[in-house]
Amino acid sequence: MARRLFTAAALVVLLGAGAAARPAAAARIKDIASVEGMRGNQLTGYGVVVGLDGTGDGQQSIFTVQSILSMLRRRGVQVTIDPRQVRVKNAAAVVVTATLPPFARSGSRVDVQISSIGDAKSLRGGTLVMTPLFGGDQQVYAVAQGGVSLGGGYSASAPGAQATSGHPTVGVITGGALVEREVPVRLGAGGLVRLSLHEADFTTASRVASVVNDFLGNGAASTRDPGTVEVRLDPDASEEQVMAL
Repeated sequence: MARRLFTAAALVVLLGAGAAARPAAAARIKDIASVEGMRGNQLTGYGVVVGLDGTGDGQQSIFTVQSILSMLRRRGVQVTIDPRQVRVKNAAAVVVTATLPPFARSGSRVDVQISSIGDAKSLRGGTLVMTPLFGGDQQVYAVAQGGVSLGGGYSASAPGAQATSGHPTVGVITGGALVEREVPVRLGAGGLVRLSLHEADFTTASRVASVVNDFLGNGAASTRDPGTVEVRLDPDASEEQVMAL
């Protein structure tokens, strides 16, 4: 019997969906299921986009003014002017969101989305100032910064007319966030790995277990319910092999 080492190869074994009737119809296990515990983590942050061409927030967006004054103070610039006198039409307050993928390492980069929360007309040409991104536990996991791209959206106006395409107040920064903190992922706790089917089905779960058993040996995989297949690891499998999944 082949040594039951559950490796990444088990996730790319072809699953014949109705192979007896349609030999050509097949799907890879990783296309119809995911390993329990391997998921992304959502990050959010509040920041300011600067360098806009007069399309930023108006005076009523007082939080934008407060953010800029606070940023200047942290840089050692003491501003004593009345906040109501500060013009912020070249800046906009934004919410920054990103998804930290599983196994993301410190120093790697992820894409971020920028969304205006004030009354800015467009974020075109703006630059996001360094913004920490927080996870659900209120810890900083990444820091975002860079030029905002609208992906084709624009807003233009002329006397008596205005044209808008796409969402000019929403943009992206490709690779704009630098990962600062890693999320620990431990697979195979208790010597067991679970495959979660994207669509629960008894037949599919049974076929997945059968294919994994053909690869790892009889008894390695079993169907727990229509949406879950459990794979038992070899006791001699090293942690490095499990983490390589």
